Amino acid sequence: MASFGVVTVGGMSVDTSKFDLSDHSSRSNAVRSSCIVLIALVAIFVSLRIFVRLYIIRKIFADDVLIMIAATFTIALPSVCIAAIKYGLGTHVWLLNIATVMQIVSSCIQYLYVCQVVYTCAIAFTKIAIISSYLRFIHDKVFRMAMYITGAVIVCLRFTSLFATVFQCTPVRAAWNFFLPKRHCINFVDYLYAFSAISVTTDIILCVLPWPYLWKLKMPRKQRIILCLLFAGGAGACVAGIVRIGLLYTLRSFDIPFTCVPCLILSVVECSLGIICVSIPALRPLIVRLYPKALQTDRSWSRKSPVQSAALAKKSSKSQTKHTNQPEMTDSSNFRRDQDIESRGIDNSVPIQPQRLATRV
Repeated sequence: MASFGVVTVGGMSVDTSKFDLSDHSSRSNAVRSSCIVLIALVAIFVSLRIFVRLYIIRKIFADDVLIMIAATFTIALPSVCIAAIKYGLGTHVWLLNIATVMQIVSSCIQYLYVCQVVYTCAIAFTKIAIISSYLRFIHDKVFRMAMYITGAVIVCLRFTSLFATVFQCTPVRAAWNFFLPKRHCINFVDYLYAFSAISVTTDIILCVLPWPYLWKLKMPRKQRIILCLLFAGGAGACVAGIVRIGLLYTLRSFDIPFTCVPCLILSVVECSLGIICVSIPALRPLIVRLYPKALQTDRSWSRKSPVQSAALAKKSSKSQTKHTNQPEMTDSSNFRRDQDIESRGIDNSVPIQPQRLATRV
C-alpha cells in the first residue's frame, strides 16, 4: 500500500493514501460480457413479442409501443457502457497513462453522465409499460386509481431526475470537466440516495399490488406457476435496485472508472429484467402454437373458457338491463377473455361471437 497523502485535482481533495497501487485487477471484461448478454436477451424477447403482435395477434397495443421505446433506451445503456471501456471504464486510475489520466477519467465520466440520462428514460418507459399492461387486464376501480397515481409519481420522478442529472453542474460540462473556472455542482450522490429510495418503492408497489387481483383468477396450475416466476423476475429487478442503493457510496471515489462498475451493471440488470419479465406473458400465443399442450394442465378449463367467457358476457349484458349497478364482467373473466384472444390471435377490438368461438375450440 503506497501512501502519498492528499492532493487537489480540479478543486477536489483526493486522498491517494487509499489507493492500492499493487492492485492491477480490471472489471472491463465483466462490463463487456454482462452488457453483451443483456443486450442479446432484451433484443430477443422484445423481437419475439413484436413478432407475436404483428403476425399472430395482428394488433399492437399501447404497452407494446412503450416496451419498444424502453427497449431502445435499455439497449443503448449497455452499448454506452461498452463504448466507455475504451476510456478507462473498469480500470484503476493508477493503471492509466499518467500523462493523459485526467483526460481519460474526464471522458469516462462523460460516458457515465450519458448512462445516467439513458437509464432514467429506460426505467421510466419500462414502468409505464408495466402499468399499461396491468390496466389492460384488471378493471377494478381501486386498482386502476392506484396505478394512475403510481404512474403519475413515476413520470414526475423521472422528469425531476432527468433535470437534476442534466443540470447537476453549472455549466453543464462541468459534470465531467474538473478544471473549469467557477465550477459548481450539487451533491449528486446524495440526490441519488433519495431518488433511488423512491424508485425502489414504486418497484415494490408494481410487484405487490396486482397480487390480490391475479390470485383470484381461475387459471390452470402451470399458468399460476408461470405468473409466480414472472413476478419473481420482477422482484429480482427490485432487489437489483435495493443492492444498487447500498453501493452508491462507491461513486464518491476518485477511482470512479473502477468503483462504479457494480452500480452500472446493476442498473443495466434492473432495466433488462423489467423488460424481459413484462415481455414473457406476451409470448403465450407463440408458445401455444409451438407446444399446444404446454399450458393445458386442465383440459376442461381450457376447452370451456372461451365459451364461458362469451356466455358470461352475454349473461352480464342481459343482467345489466335489469341491474344497472352490476359490472359487465369480473376481472377474472376479462383476464381469461384477453388471454384467449391473445392465444388465438383474435382482434379484441371486435366483439366475440359465441358461435364463432365454438367453431374455433
